[in-house]
Amino acid sequence: MMRGICAFGCSRLVPVILRMLCLMLLFAVFPNTAWAMPCSMGEEEAVFAQLQAGKRMEAEKTYSVPADPTVYLTFDDGPSQLTPKVLDILQAEGVQATFFVLGEQAEQRPELVRRIVKEGHVLGNHTYNHKYKELYSDFSVFWDQVQKTEKVLADQTGERTRLLRAPGGTFGHFDAFYYHYLSLAGYEVYDWNIDSEDARRPGMTAESIYRTVEKGPFRHELIVLMHDGPGHEESVKALPRIIRLFKEKGYAFATLSSSVKPVQFSLGKQKWPRTVSREKYEQMVAAAREHGKLWSDLPNIRQTPQTMIAAEGAVPGPERLRLQTGGTAVSLAKSEMIYRDGYYLVPIRQLSSLMGGTVEWKEQDRTAAVTRGLYQAEYDFAQRELRVINPAGALQTISLPEMEVRDGVLYVPLRKTLELFGGRVTAYLAEAEPGTAEVRISLSGPYGSWWGIYQQLKETAGLSKHSETRTY
Repeated sequence: MMRGICAFGCSRLVPVILRMLCLMLLFAVFPNTAWAMPCSMGEEEAVFAQLQAGKRMEAEKTYSVPADPTVYLTFDDGPSQLTPKVLDILQAEGVQATFFVLGEQAEQRPELVRRIVKEGHVLGNHTYNHKYKELYSDFSVFWDQVQKTEKVLADQTGERTRLLRAPGGTFGHFDAFYYHYLSLAGYEVYDWNIDSEDARRPGMTAESIYRTVEKGPFRHELIVLMHDGPGHEESVKALPRIIRLFKEKGYAFATLSSSVKPVQFSLGKQKWPRTVSREKYEQMVAAAREHGKLWSDLPNIRQTPQTMIAAEGAVPGPERLRLQTGGTAVSLAKSEMIYRDGYYLVPIRQLSSLMGGTVEWKEQDRTAAVTRGLYQAEYDFAQRELRVINPAGALQTISLPEMEVRDGVLYVPLRKTLELFGGRVTAYLAEAEPGTAEVRISLSGPYGSWWGIYQQLKETAGLSKHSETRTY
Protein backbone atom coordinates (compact mmCIF):
# COMPACT_ATOMS: atom_id res chain seq x y z
CA MET A 1 0.00 0.00 0.00
CA MET A 2 2.77 2.41 0.99
CA ARG A 3 4.72 1.64 -2.19
CA GLY A 4 1.59 2.36 -4.18
CA ILE A 5 1.10 5.73 -2.51
CA CYS A 6 4.72 6.72 -3.02
CA ALA A 7 4.62 5.62 -6.63
CA PHE A 8 1.43 7.60 -7.15
CA GLY A 9 2.97 10.78 -5.72
CA CYS A 10 6.56 10.52 -6.89
CA SER A 11 5.70 9.58 -10.48
CA ARG A 12 3.96 12.94 -10.80
CA LEU A 13 6.52 14.98 -8.90
CA VAL A 14 8.49 16.33 -11.85
CA PRO A 15 5.54 17.61 -13.94
CA VAL A 16 3.92 19.15 -10.87
CA ILE A 17 7.10 21.05 -9.98
CA LEU A 18 7.61 22.18 -13.57
CA ARG A 19 4.07 23.50 -13.85
CA MET A 20 4.32 25.32 -10.54
CA LEU A 21 7.60 26.92 -11.60
CA CYS A 22 6.03 28.11 -14.83
CA LEU A 23 3.06 29.56 -13.02
CA MET A 24 5.26 31.25 -10.46
CA LEU A 25 7.33 32.81 -13.26
CA LEU A 26 4.16 34.20 -14.84
CA PHE A 27 3.08 35.52 -11.46
CA ALA A 28 6.41 37.30 -11.01
CA VAL A 29 6.29 38.86 -14.49
CA PHE A 30 2.62 39.89 -14.29
CA PRO A 31 1.98 40.50 -10.58
CA ASN A 32 -0.98 42.82 -11.13
CA THR A 33 -3.10 40.62 -13.34
CA ALA A 34 -6.50 39.46 -12.15
CA TRP A 35 -5.46 35.85 -11.80
CA ALA A 36 -2.89 36.83 -9.20
CA MET A 37 -5.58 38.02 -6.79
CA PRO A 38 -6.19 36.02 -3.59
CA CYS A 39 -9.68 35.09 -4.79
CA SER A 40 -12.11 35.81 -7.58
CA MET A 41 -13.49 39.30 -7.05
CA GLY A 42 -16.48 38.41 -9.22
CA GLU A 43 -17.24 35.45 -7.01
CA GLU A 44 -17.01 37.50 -3.82
CA GLU A 45 -19.18 40.20 -5.35
CA ALA A 46 -21.79 37.57 -6.25
CA VAL A 47 -21.89 36.20 -2.70
CA PHE A 48 -22.10 39.69 -1.20
CA ALA A 49 -24.87 40.68 -3.62
CA GLN A 50 -26.83 37.53 -2.83
CA LEU A 51 -26.62 38.22 0.91
CA GLN A 52 -27.58 41.85 0.42
CA ALA A 53 -30.63 40.71 -1.52
CA GLY A 54 -31.69 38.75 1.55
CA LYS A 55 -30.92 35.34 0.06
CA ARG A 56 -29.14 32.88 2.32
CA MET A 57 -26.24 30.81 1.11
CA GLU A 58 -27.73 27.34 1.04
CA ALA A 59 -26.69 24.75 3.60
CA GLU A 60 -23.79 22.60 2.43
CA LYS A 61 -23.98 19.86 5.03
CA THR A 62 -25.89 16.74 5.77
CA TYR A 63 -26.72 15.34 9.15
CA SER A 64 -27.33 11.95 10.69
CA VAL A 65 -30.92 10.84 11.26
CA PRO A 66 -31.65 8.69 14.34
CA ALA A 67 -33.34 5.36 13.78
CA ASP A 68 -35.90 6.00 16.52
CA PRO A 69 -38.13 9.04 17.01
CA THR A 70 -36.00 11.40 19.07
CA VAL A 71 -36.69 14.49 21.15
CA TYR A 72 -34.07 17.05 22.13
CA LEU A 73 -35.06 18.93 25.28
CA THR A 74 -33.41 22.35 25.39
CA PHE A 75 -33.27 24.89 28.19
CA ASP A 76 -32.44 28.56 27.66
CA ASP A 77 -31.26 31.51 29.77
CA GLY A 78 -29.57 29.64 32.63
CA PRO A 79 -27.86 28.61 34.67
CA SER A 80 -29.94 29.96 37.54
CA GLN A 81 -31.10 28.88 40.98
CA LEU A 82 -33.64 26.68 39.15
CA THR A 83 -31.07 24.72 37.14
CA PRO A 84 -30.23 22.26 39.97
CA LYS A 85 -33.93 21.30 40.15
CA VAL A 86 -34.01 20.70 36.40
CA LEU A 87 -30.85 18.59 36.62
CA ASP A 88 -32.30 16.56 39.47
CA ILE A 89 -35.42 15.77 37.43
CA LEU A 90 -33.40 14.83 34.35
CA GLN A 91 -31.19 12.57 36.44
CA ALA A 92 -34.19 10.86 38.06
CA GLU A 93 -35.78 10.29 34.65
CA GLY A 94 -32.55 9.13 33.00
CA VAL A 95 -32.81 11.85 30.35
CA GLN A 96 -30.14 14.04 28.74
CA ALA A 97 -30.74 17.61 27.58
CA THR A 98 -29.05 20.62 26.02
CA PHE A 99 -28.56 23.87 27.95
CA PHE A 100 -28.15 27.10 25.97
CA VAL A 101 -26.52 29.25 28.61
CA LEU A 102 -25.88 32.98 28.90
CA GLY A 103 -22.29 34.01 29.50
CA GLU A 104 -23.13 36.39 32.35
CA GLN A 105 -25.16 33.69 34.11
CA ALA A 106 -22.39 31.13 33.60
CA GLU A 107 -19.86 33.51 35.16
CA GLN A 108 -22.02 33.71 38.29
CA ARG A 109 -22.56 29.94 38.61
CA PRO A 110 -19.56 28.07 37.23
CA GLU A 111 -20.29 25.07 39.47
CA LEU A 112 -23.62 24.55 37.67
CA VAL A 113 -21.96 24.76 34.26
CA ARG A 114 -19.55 22.04 35.31
CA ARG A 115 -22.38 19.95 36.76
CA ILE A 116 -24.29 20.14 33.47
CA VAL A 117 -21.32 18.68 31.64
CA LYS A 118 -20.44 16.17 34.35
CA GLU A 119 -23.94 14.66 34.25
CA GLY A 120 -23.78 14.04 30.51
CA HIS A 121 -25.71 17.04 29.23
CA VAL A 122 -24.50 19.42 26.54
CA LEU A 123 -23.83 23.15 26.60
CA GLY A 124 -24.87 25.61 23.92
CA ASN A 125 -24.05 29.29 23.47
CA HIS A 126 -26.93 31.74 24.04
CA THR A 127 -24.80 34.93 23.82
CA TYR A 128 -23.68 36.87 26.86
CA ASN A 129 -26.53 39.11 28.04
CA HIS A 130 -29.62 38.35 25.89
CA LYS A 131 -30.22 42.05 25.10
CA TYR A 132 -31.94 42.21 21.73
CA LYS A 133 -31.10 45.83 20.91
CA GLU A 134 -27.38 45.18 21.33
CA LEU A 135 -27.34 41.80 19.63
CA TYR A 136 -29.38 42.64 16.56
CA SER A 137 -28.37 46.21 15.80
CA ASP A 138 -24.96 45.11 14.52
CA PHE A 139 -23.54 41.65 13.93
CA SER A 140 -20.17 42.63 15.40
CA VAL A 141 -21.86 42.98 18.82
CA PHE A 142 -23.55 39.59 18.43
CA TRP A 143 -20.19 38.12 17.42
CA ASP A 144 -18.37 39.63 20.40
CA GLN A 145 -20.98 38.28 22.81
CA VAL A 146 -20.78 34.79 21.32
CA GLN A 147 -16.99 34.86 21.57
CA LYS A 148 -17.12 36.12 25.15
CA THR A 149 -19.51 33.36 26.21
CA GLU A 150 -17.51 30.75 24.35
CA LYS A 151 -14.42 31.74 26.31
CA VAL A 152 -16.31 31.67 29.61
CA LEU A 153 -17.51 28.12 28.96
CA ALA A 154 -14.13 26.98 27.68
CA ASP A 155 -12.41 28.32 30.80
CA GLN A 156 -14.93 26.57 33.04
CA THR A 157 -15.12 23.20 31.29
CA GLY A 158 -12.10 22.97 29.00
CA GLU A 159 -14.41 22.54 26.00
CA ARG A 160 -15.82 24.82 23.31
CA THR A 161 -19.32 24.44 21.93
CA ARG A 162 -20.42 24.82 18.33
CA LEU A 163 -24.10 24.88 19.29
CA LEU A 164 -25.70 28.30 19.24
CA ARG A 165 -29.18 29.67 19.81
CA ALA A 166 -30.23 33.23 19.09
CA PRO A 167 -32.07 34.95 21.95
CA GLY A 168 -35.70 35.16 20.87
CA GLY A 169 -34.97 32.83 17.95
CA THR A 170 -33.72 33.80 14.52
CA PHE A 171 -37.03 34.91 12.98
CA GLY A 172 -37.02 38.67 12.45
CA HIS A 173 -33.61 38.92 14.12
CA PHE A 174 -31.21 37.19 11.76
CA ASP A 175 -30.56 38.22 8.20
CA ALA A 176 -28.62 36.33 5.54
CA PHE A 177 -25.34 37.86 6.74
CA TYR A 178 -25.78 36.55 10.29
CA TYR A 179 -26.31 33.02 9.02
CA HIS A 180 -23.39 33.28 6.59
CA TYR A 181 -20.86 34.52 9.14
CA LEU A 182 -21.84 31.94 11.75
CA SER A 183 -21.72 29.13 9.21
CA LEU A 184 -18.22 30.15 8.13
CA ALA A 185 -17.21 30.24 11.81
CA GLY A 186 -18.34 26.64 12.27
CA TYR A 187 -21.41 27.20 14.42
CA GLU A 188 -24.69 25.29 14.21
CA VAL A 189 -27.67 27.57 14.87
CA TYR A 190 -30.72 25.90 16.45
CA ASP A 191 -34.25 27.20 16.71
CA TRP A 192 -37.06 24.79 17.70
CA ASN A 193 -40.21 23.12 16.41
CA ILE A 194 -42.08 22.84 19.71
CA ASP A 195 -42.31 26.00 21.82
CA SER A 196 -43.54 25.28 25.35
CA GLU A 197 -44.46 28.98 25.47
CA ASP A 198 -43.12 29.13 29.03
CA ALA A 199 -41.53 32.50 28.18
CA ARG A 200 -43.99 33.83 25.61
CA ARG A 201 -46.43 35.42 28.03
CA PRO A 202 -46.65 35.97 31.80
CA GLY A 203 -48.81 33.81 34.02
CA MET A 204 -48.14 30.50 32.26
CA THR A 205 -48.82 27.67 34.68
CA ALA A 206 -47.29 24.21 34.68
CA GLU A 207 -50.57 22.88 33.31
CA SER A 208 -50.70 25.36 30.42
CA ILE A 209 -47.05 24.68 29.58
CA TYR A 210 -47.72 20.95 29.46
CA ARG A 211 -50.89 21.39 27.37
CA THR A 212 -48.96 23.52 24.88
CA VAL A 213 -46.28 20.86 24.42
CA GLU A 214 -48.96 18.17 24.22
CA LYS A 215 -50.30 19.79 21.03
CA GLY A 216 -47.07 18.94 19.16
CA PRO A 217 -46.48 18.77 16.24
CA PHE A 218 -44.90 15.35 16.71
CA ARG A 219 -42.28 14.52 14.12
CA HIS A 220 -39.42 12.04 13.87
CA GLU A 221 -37.04 14.60 15.39
CA LEU A 222 -38.22 17.30 17.77
CA ILE A 223 -36.44 20.21 19.41
CA VAL A 224 -38.40 21.47 22.41
CA LEU A 225 -37.85 24.98 23.78
CA MET A 226 -38.03 25.45 27.56
CA HIS A 227 -36.31 27.75 30.04
CA ASP A 228 -34.36 27.27 33.25
CA GLY A 229 -33.63 30.97 33.79
CA PRO A 230 -34.92 33.04 36.72
CA GLY A 231 -38.70 33.15 37.04
CA HIS A 232 -39.43 29.82 35.38
CA GLU A 233 -40.55 27.79 38.37
CA GLU A 234 -43.65 26.62 36.46
CA SER A 235 -41.41 25.17 33.74
CA VAL A 236 -39.66 23.06 36.36
CA LYS A 237 -43.02 21.82 37.65
CA ALA A 238 -44.15 20.89 34.13
CA LEU A 239 -40.96 19.05 33.19
CA PRO A 240 -41.71 15.58 34.68
CA ARG A 241 -45.06 15.38 32.86
CA ILE A 242 -43.47 16.55 29.60
CA ILE A 243 -40.81 13.84 29.87
CA ARG A 244 -43.47 11.19 30.53
CA LEU A 245 -45.45 12.44 27.53
CA PHE A 246 -42.57 11.77 25.16
CA LYS A 247 -41.73 8.45 26.77
CA GLU A 248 -45.33 7.30 26.30
CA LYS A 249 -45.14 8.30 22.63
CA GLY A 250 -42.03 6.18 22.17
CA TYR A 251 -39.47 8.95 21.84
CA ALA A 252 -35.81 8.53 22.71
CA PHE A 253 -34.07 11.47 24.39
CA ALA A 254 -30.77 12.86 23.15
CA THR A 255 -28.57 15.93 23.29
CA LEU A 256 -27.98 18.19 20.32
CA SER A 257 -24.70 17.91 18.47
CA SER A 258 -23.27 19.23 15.22
CA SER A 259 -24.51 16.03 13.54
CA VAL A 260 -28.16 16.90 14.32
CA LYS A 261 -29.85 18.87 11.58
CA PRO A 262 -30.83 22.31 12.93
CA VAL A 263 -34.35 23.63 12.91
CA GLN A 264 -34.09 27.18 11.56
CA PHE A 265 -36.84 29.71 11.02
CA SER A 266 -37.23 31.66 7.79
CA LEU A 267 -35.67 35.11 7.67
CA GLY A 268 -38.93 37.06 7.87
CA LYS A 269 -39.26 40.83 8.02
CA GLN A 270 -36.31 42.33 9.87
CA LYS A 271 -37.14 44.04 13.16
CA TRP A 272 -33.78 45.76 13.34
CA PRO A 273 -32.55 48.11 10.58
CA ARG A 274 -28.99 47.23 9.57
CA THR A 275 -26.63 48.12 6.76
CA VAL A 276 -23.53 46.17 5.80
CA SER A 277 -20.64 47.76 3.93
CA ARG A 278 -18.36 45.69 1.74
CA GLU A 279 -15.44 46.54 4.02
CA LYS A 280 -17.34 45.38 7.12
CA TYR A 281 -18.42 42.24 5.30
CA GLU A 282 -14.85 41.34 4.41
CA GLN A 283 -13.70 41.94 7.99
CA MET A 284 -16.37 39.67 9.41
CA VAL A 285 -15.78 36.95 6.82
CA ALA A 286 -12.07 36.96 7.66
CA ALA A 287 -12.78 36.74 11.40
CA ALA A 288 -15.35 33.97 10.90
CA ARG A 289 -13.06 31.88 8.72
CA GLU A 290 -10.23 32.25 11.20
CA HIS A 291 -12.50 31.10 14.01
CA GLY A 292 -13.69 28.16 11.93
CA LYS A 293 -10.20 26.70 12.12
CA LEU A 294 -10.80 25.94 15.80
CA TRP A 295 -13.25 23.19 14.91
CA SER A 296 -11.22 21.48 12.22
CA ASP A 297 -8.71 19.13 13.78
CA LEU A 298 -7.29 19.21 10.30
CA PRO A 299 -4.10 17.30 10.31
CA ASN A 300 -3.55 15.95 6.84
CA ILE A 301 -5.64 12.85 7.49
CA ARG A 302 -9.18 13.38 8.63
CA GLN A 303 -12.56 11.69 8.68
CA THR A 304 -14.78 13.42 6.17
CA PRO A 305 -18.47 13.81 7.02
CA GLN A 306 -21.11 13.52 4.33
CA THR A 307 -21.35 17.24 3.63
CA MET A 308 -23.36 18.01 0.55
CA ILE A 309 -25.91 20.46 -0.69
CA ALA A 310 -29.20 20.01 1.17
CA ALA A 311 -32.63 21.00 -0.10
CA GLU A 312 -35.03 21.61 2.78
CA GLY A 313 -37.68 18.95 2.82
CA ALA A 314 -36.79 17.50 -0.59
CA VAL A 315 -36.30 13.92 0.60
CA PRO A 316 -36.83 12.21 -2.80
CA GLY A 317 -34.46 14.60 -4.56
CA PRO A 318 -35.03 16.48 -7.83
CA GLU A 319 -35.84 14.89 -11.16
CA ARG A 320 -32.80 16.57 -12.68
CA LEU A 321 -29.63 18.20 -11.36
CA ARG A 322 -27.82 20.88 -13.34
CA LEU A 323 -24.19 21.72 -12.54
CA GLN A 324 -23.39 25.19 -13.84
CA THR A 325 -20.00 26.92 -14.08
CA GLY A 326 -19.59 30.00 -16.26
CA GLY A 327 -21.10 29.22 -19.63
CA THR A 328 -20.70 25.45 -19.22
CA ALA A 329 -23.28 23.13 -17.72
CA VAL A 330 -23.77 19.42 -17.14
CA SER A 331 -27.29 18.09 -16.67
CA LEU A 332 -27.88 14.82 -14.81
CA ALA A 333 -31.16 12.92 -14.84
CA LYS A 334 -32.37 11.30 -11.63
CA SER A 335 -31.02 7.93 -12.83
CA GLU A 336 -27.55 9.49 -13.36
CA MET A 337 -27.02 10.72 -9.80
CA ILE A 338 -27.55 9.59 -6.23
CA TYR A 339 -29.47 11.74 -3.77
CA ARG A 340 -29.27 10.52 -0.19
CA ASP A 341 -30.24 12.27 3.05
CA GLY A 342 -29.83 15.68 1.46
CA TYR A 343 -26.52 15.30 -0.34
CA TYR A 344 -25.53 14.49 -3.90
CA LEU A 345 -23.23 11.85 -5.31
CA VAL A 346 -22.39 12.42 -8.97
CA PRO A 347 -20.39 10.48 -11.58
CA ILE A 348 -16.73 11.40 -11.29
CA ARG A 349 -16.27 11.36 -15.06
CA GLN A 350 -18.95 14.01 -15.74
CA LEU A 351 -17.83 16.16 -12.83
CA SER A 352 -14.19 15.93 -13.85
CA SER A 353 -15.08 16.86 -17.43
CA LEU A 354 -16.95 19.93 -16.16
CA MET A 355 -13.85 20.95 -14.18
CA GLY A 356 -11.59 20.48 -17.18
CA GLY A 357 -9.96 17.34 -15.77
CA THR A 358 -9.42 13.77 -16.89
CA VAL A 359 -10.26 10.40 -15.34
CA GLU A 360 -8.59 7.02 -15.76
CA TRP A 361 -10.38 4.00 -14.27
CA LYS A 362 -8.13 1.13 -13.13
CA GLU A 363 -10.35 -1.92 -12.90
CA GLN A 364 -7.72 -4.17 -11.34
CA ASP A 365 -7.16 -1.83 -8.39
CA ARG A 366 -10.72 -0.44 -8.44
CA THR A 367 -9.35 3.09 -8.36
CA ALA A 368 -10.03 6.19 -10.44
CA ALA A 369 -7.05 8.45 -11.11
CA VAL A 370 -8.19 12.05 -11.59
CA THR A 371 -6.08 14.96 -12.83
CA ARG A 372 -7.04 18.62 -12.91
CA GLY A 373 -4.13 20.95 -13.49
CA LEU A 374 -1.87 20.78 -10.46
CA TYR A 375 -4.31 18.56 -8.56
CA GLN A 376 -3.81 14.79 -8.65
CA ALA A 377 -6.10 12.31 -6.93
CA GLU A 378 -6.91 8.64 -6.61
CA TYR A 379 -10.34 7.47 -5.52
CA ASP A 380 -9.68 4.05 -3.98
CA PHE A 381 -13.00 2.24 -3.81
CA ALA A 382 -11.52 -0.86 -2.14
CA GLN A 383 -10.12 1.20 0.74
CA ARG A 384 -12.98 3.73 0.69
CA GLU A 385 -10.50 6.56 0.72
CA LEU A 386 -9.31 9.44 -1.41
CA ARG A 387 -5.63 10.28 -1.86
CA VAL A 388 -4.91 13.79 -3.11
CA ILE A 389 -1.72 15.61 -4.05
CA ASN A 390 -2.49 19.31 -3.92
CA PRO A 391 -0.60 22.11 -5.73
CA ALA A 392 1.77 22.39 -2.76
CA GLY A 393 2.88 18.80 -3.34
CA ALA A 394 1.43 17.38 -0.10
CA LEU A 395 -0.39 14.06 0.01
CA GLN A 396 -3.72 13.96 1.82
CA THR A 397 -5.52 10.73 2.63
CA ILE A 398 -9.19 11.25 3.40
CA SER A 399 -11.70 8.64 4.49
CA LEU A 400 -14.59 8.78 2.03
CA PRO A 401 -17.10 6.08 2.97
CA GLU A 402 -19.91 7.62 0.90
CA MET A 403 -18.40 6.92 -2.55
CA GLU A 404 -20.21 4.25 -4.57
CA VAL A 405 -19.73 2.20 -7.70
CA ARG A 406 -22.88 1.27 -9.62
CA ASP A 407 -22.86 -0.52 -12.96
CA GLY A 408 -19.22 0.40 -13.44
CA VAL A 409 -19.78 4.10 -12.66
CA LEU A 410 -18.00 5.72 -9.70
CA TYR A 411 -20.16 8.23 -7.82
CA VAL A 412 -18.42 10.74 -5.54
CA PRO A 413 -19.59 13.49 -3.14
CA LEU A 414 -20.18 16.65 -5.15
CA ARG A 415 -19.07 19.41 -2.81
CA LYS A 416 -16.09 17.62 -1.28
CA THR A 417 -14.71 16.76 -4.70
CA LEU A 418 -15.09 20.35 -5.89
CA GLU A 419 -13.28 21.72 -2.84
CA LEU A 420 -10.41 19.26 -3.13
CA PHE A 421 -9.88 20.32 -6.74
CA GLY A 422 -9.85 24.05 -6.08
CA GLY A 423 -13.53 24.76 -6.74
CA ARG A 424 -16.48 25.70 -4.58
CA VAL A 425 -20.26 25.90 -4.58
CA THR A 426 -21.49 29.50 -4.78
CA ALA A 427 -25.24 28.91 -4.89
CA TYR A 428 -27.87 26.18 -4.79
CA LEU A 429 -31.31 26.60 -6.33
CA ALA A 430 -33.66 23.85 -5.17
CA GLU A 431 -36.15 24.70 -7.94
CA ALA A 432 -34.29 26.53 -10.73
CA GLU A 433 -36.93 25.11 -13.04
CA PRO A 434 -39.81 22.72 -12.29
CA GLY A 435 -38.21 19.47 -11.19
CA THR A 436 -34.67 20.79 -11.70
CA ALA A 437 -32.18 21.73 -8.99
CA GLU A 438 -29.14 23.79 -9.94
CA VAL A 439 -25.72 23.92 -8.29
CA ARG A 440 -23.61 26.89 -9.32
CA ILE A 441 -19.91 26.28 -9.20
CA SER A 442 -16.88 28.55 -9.20
CA LEU A 443 -13.61 27.16 -10.54
CA SER A 444 -10.46 29.20 -10.05
CA GLY A 445 -8.82 28.07 -13.28
CA PRO A 446 -7.21 24.70 -13.99
CA TYR A 447 -4.46 25.29 -11.46
CA GLY A 448 -6.47 26.76 -8.59
CA SER A 449 -6.07 30.31 -7.33
CA TRP A 450 -2.65 31.63 -6.39
CA TRP A 451 -4.01 32.36 -2.94
CA GLY A 452 -5.12 28.75 -2.62
CA ILE A 453 -1.71 27.48 -3.69
CA TYR A 454 -0.04 29.84 -1.22
CA GLN A 455 -2.31 28.65 1.60
CA GLN A 456 -1.65 25.01 0.79
CA LEU A 457 2.09 25.62 0.71
CA LYS A 458 1.84 27.30 4.10
CA GLU A 459 -0.30 24.50 5.52
CA THR A 460 2.08 21.90 4.14
CA ALA A 461 4.97 23.54 5.95
CA GLY A 462 3.01 23.49 9.18
CA LEU A 463 1.93 19.87 8.71
CA SER A 464 5.27 18.45 7.62
CA LYS A 465 5.86 16.83 11.01
CA HIS A 466 2.60 14.90 11.02
CA SER A 467 3.22 11.19 10.87
CA GLU A 468 0.76 10.63 8.02
CA THR A 469 1.91 13.55 5.83
CA ARG A 470 4.33 13.06 2.95
CA THR A 471 5.57 16.09 1.05
CA TYR A 472 7.20 15.37 -2.27
